[in-house]
Amino acid sequence: MFWGFSEALDLVEEYKKIRPKDTPLPDSLDILLFGSGDPRHILATAATLWRHPQVTVNFYIVEGCIELIARHMLLVAIALEDPEQLSTRGKTHLFMDLFGNSLIRPYSNAYLNSKAKVLTNIVTDPEYAQRYSPIFNYEALRYKERDQLEDVFRFWTNAREHVFNIARYWEDRTRAQLGVRYDHRNGAFDWDLQMRLRENGAKQICPQEYKHWRETGIAFTFPEYEQSDPNKTFAVGLVRKGKTYHHRGSVGDNSTGPFISFGQRCPEERLTRSKHGVNDFRSTDITERNIMQIMYEIKEKQAYQFDSKDIHQYGPHKLDTGKNLNKHDARTEVLEATRYDGPMVGCENLKIFFLSVEDVVRVQEDARYAGKFDAVFVAANYFRLLKTGFRANWKPDCLLCFETRQLTTFSKDEIGEHNEAIKTFAKHEVLQPVTNFAINKNYSVHFYKQLRSD
Repeated sequence: MFWGFSEALDLVEEYKKIRPKDTPLPDSLDILLFGSGDPRHILATAATLWRHPQVTVNFYIVEGCIELIARHMLLVAIALEDPEQLSTRGKTHLFMDLFGNSLIRPYSNAYLNSKAKVLTNIVTDPEYAQRYSPIFNYEALRYKERDQLEDVFRFWTNAREHVFNIARYWEDRTRAQLGVRYDHRNGAFDWDLQMRLRENGAKQICPQEYKHWRETGIAFTFPEYEQSDPNKTFAVGLVRKGKTYHHRGSVGDNSTGPFISFGQRCPEERLTRSKHGVNDFRSTDITERNIMQIMYEIKEKQAYQFDSKDIHQYGPHKLDTGKNLNKHDARTEVLEATRYDGPMVGCENLKIFFLSVEDVVRVQEDARYAGKFDAVFVAANYFRLLKTGFRANWKPDCLLCFETRQLTTFSKDEIGEHNEAIKTFAKHEVLQPVTNFAINKNYSVHFYKQLRSD
């Protein structure tokens, strides 16, 4: 929950790989994201759509709770913010803060407060939505779910009644998970990193950033920033009670982390160099580089030219992050941010359709989607929900992307069992592997393509 366990994919490029050579792309591509957890694939794809102006990409989002839909909207909105109000670097660090940190900068909190009001207008006023965010389509949401979205966005605004003590929830949950090992948690954290994550292939994550995240819930740190305000986008199960809200506290992932989506690989191999297990760059630094490319290409509609001065390099260093202030009570004096209420920047050949939470169960058998999807991404946690009738929704040449548990803290046996389940499902559905399983390599996503049209 809140982030995925596989790298961000440019799904137009992945789809091109299964097409016959020199075959043009269709005029439109319909892509289903089945529980992706975050908009990484949307943003990675959007960043390169300037290369395919003749193709319209329609993403259909299915998530298990309404708060994840709200986060999708927020994080996409950051990428599409007016560049005159927010620079590429500003977007990058704001995105990282709200995406992966339990405590955020006062500026990020002020932005969230401002943007939540805009998002409220988007889901309550169709004419406003058409003017300011035509990229979003929420017609498939039930009226009850739209009301729930409105409640989520209102909770994100700063008011005395909107209390979210994420630091306490994080500590309580860590204590409950570790039990008697809590007093020796640094050893437990190191075991999970070295014997699970790194052993499974997530080698870019550094000990100091991982342990700091496990201890505090703050994944991405830079010396010029200090996180102090609760990230209310991590709240789930929100129920409005008059002016106050009840919620389930912290229920997202707190063992793998938000380092996988953007922080494992990049085109510059020198950034992933390691000597004796010590990386030159943190996963945080790689995340910064990759998100900066996405933000730049969405804005400029041209290829990003990497400059090492654009990013930090703190691979072997442990930063003095200071004391987390944990201002969990609603701030009475909020840092005033610019009002981010202008129209989102144009991305004419991209549309995002948010489906009902109930579609997690029924989308696979819904006649409205029969033979609709050109590509489908299935998150690891949603694989068990797949049904035999799902293939009725795939086009004859559909690309199937199954997320594995490879880059997580699952054991090798658990990872292997999940991989075998994917292969069994693929065999039953007569899918042809696109991933080369013949070589001795582990993958965070297994790719297949549809072979039959009946």
